[in-house]
Amino acid sequence: MPSCATATGSHRPPKPPSAAAAPARPTPPPGTATGARPATAAPPFKKPPLAPPPQVLPLKPPPARQYPPPPHGGARKPRHRPHHHHRRGSGCSCRRVCCLATGLVLLALCLALAASCLAYLYYRPRPPSIHLLPLSPVRLHLPNTSSSSSPVSAMDATVGVHAVTWNPNERVAFAYGAGEGRVALADADGDVALGWAPVEGFEHAPRSAAAVAFVATAKGVVVDEAVAARVRDRYRRRQQGFRVVVDTHIGVRVGALRTRMVPLRIVCDGGVMAPRGGGGGGGSAAAGPMSKCQVYLFRVRW
Repeated sequence: MPSCATATGSHRPPKPPSAAAAPARPTPPPGTATGARPATAAPPFKKPPLAPPPQVLPLKPPPARQYPPPPHGGARKPRHRPHHHHRRGSGCSCRRVCCLATGLVLLALCLALAASCLAYLYYRPRPPSIHLLPLSPVRLHLPNTSSSSSPVSAMDATVGVHAVTWNPNERVAFAYGAGEGRVALADADGDVALGWAPVEGFEHAPRSAAAVAFVATAKGVVVDEAVAARVRDRYRRRQQGFRVVVDTHIGVRVGALRTRMVPLRIVCDGGVMAPRGGGGGGGSAAAGPMSKCQVYLFRVRW
């Protein structure tokens, strides 16, 4: 049977598809070469796919501060944290206190200065006026050494000092403390100190005069022969000059108000000897000229 023979026979190659079954080849357009390769159509433009939007993660709240459990079941003790604003506040308060204290001090000084100016204009304090009377008694003992070969002389001296002070103020009184007075011989080669004596204190009322007196003595004051010769000559003619210095303390009293004592120095240059027979210590103006003294407060001329 032919079908069996086909199945059992040798394998034959399959037949190629017939021309009718093959797809028709497109006819090239006129004017093109027969052997040229037909152009392929461009694929359509496709937009690149968009990147997916970034994923936004939800914000998480910050973790809560973990406090250690309270010991032994007690109450929780808050942790100490430094507060910088408290430091800033303390610094500002200190500055405020300093500024306030400085302002109060300046205000007090201004008030004190204004009160002092008003008091000065009302009371018009003036320094006391002090004059030195001619010195009496004056005794100078200088042995004559012309016959001896000694180039120096030893002098004994006694000098009485009297001064008059006048308070020109109407509402201001003065209080003088105890002090000391010194007397020196005036000479071209330098003053020769003779000695000192204590001076008693006293109260000096307004618009009044007061007297100050003391006697200075010295023994064995050594001077060279040239000075001794000049002193003998001036003493014989009653023309020897003296310098008197009194160091004491003075206070001011205005009504019931008293000030503390301050150092006072009285310097009297140009002291002269009283003439013979004239009691210079008696305060007589005819006994001789008076010399004006300079007054120094805290070593500054008043």
